Amino acid sequence: MKVKEPDLTEQIREIFGTTDAKELRQIAEDAACYRKKGNSANRSPVGRKNSFTDPQLANILALQKQGVKITEIAKKYHVSRQTIYSQIKRVHNFSEDPDVKMRMYFMNRDYLCTMIDIDFLHEKIYIKNYTDQIPLRAFGVVDNPSWNDFEYFLEDRCFPRTRDHAKEILRDMRIPFYDPLLIIEKTDGYMEGDHQWILTVKKER
Repeated sequence: MKVKEPDLTEQIREIFGTTDAKELRQIAEDAACYRKKGNSANRSPVGRKNSFTDPQLANILALQKQGVKITEIAKKYHVSRQTIYSQIKRVHNFSEDPDVKMRMYFMNRDYLCTMIDIDFLHEKIYIKNYTDQIPLRAFGVVDNPSWNDFEYFLEDRCFPRTRDHAKEILRDMRIPFYDPLLIIEKTDGYMEGDHQWILTVKKER
């Protein structure tokens, strides 16, 4: 015996409660509107992922380096963990200049004082200060430091070349010779007597 297939009109009536074309059209429009509102509510505000400032990004990196969990950092900034992860990744794509391969954040505790973009090929640096306190800036009152200024700054955040047992210290650090940049990559430029240090970021290729 052949089973009678359900009538399509009756199926529509059973699902939507009507077979009137106008009412069905209105139901479809209402459903589309509801979906649109739902998607908007679930999305982050426009531009949120790029709304972090350089001092905030530096602070996120500093906290992460200190071992603070991503969950705690996300709570501090009232965002999701995924947002923090995306910001950390964004930090490594910091300049549109292809010759700028490294960025240094000169910090005072967890707060950014000076940001330094470094072009090793042409021996140039580009800086931006984030504090009005001159002594906390990487180059003090100098707004357009030279490469020599930069080299002096790096060496000033290292132990002296003439220090006793310097060779032994370098050997313990597994550094082949006295190079301020290599030393800072190991020590973060910490010096006894202040709370400043250097957070180094290399550009992703």
